[in-house]
Amino acid sequence: MINVFDQKALYDAQLHACYAAVREGFPHLAIRDIVEPPHEWFDAALARQVVIHLMVTEFKWPKRRVVELEDRSREAINRALRTIDRRLETPRFSTHYRMMAERAHALVFLQTEEMRGVA
Repeated sequence: MINVFDQKALYDAQLHACYAAVREGFPHLAIRDIVEPPHEWFDAALARQVVIHLMVTEFKWPKRRVVELEDRSREAINRALRTIDRRLETPRFSTHYRMMAERAHALVFLQTEEMRGVA
């Protein structure tokens, strides 16, 4: 359950949902490899960039907040956003991204619904 009034809890839940959704979209990768992509695993790095993009564009977290909480540089966050924006120009990737985004939103919704049911 998520306390939607606790920003840290909400951020963590949305981040977890993004990792889970992206993991489903990249089924050959373990979540640990998306969180910290091994050197030269370009697919894992791309998956992590998708997670960052989802947090900023889908869940509307300010870039500076993502920089702070993920302990990443502003340049790394901006590079992730630019990379995914360019990839979204291709229809096939855009469709795949939309599926991951919808799944992330659904996972967050399920967690918030649990809380409403308890109240």
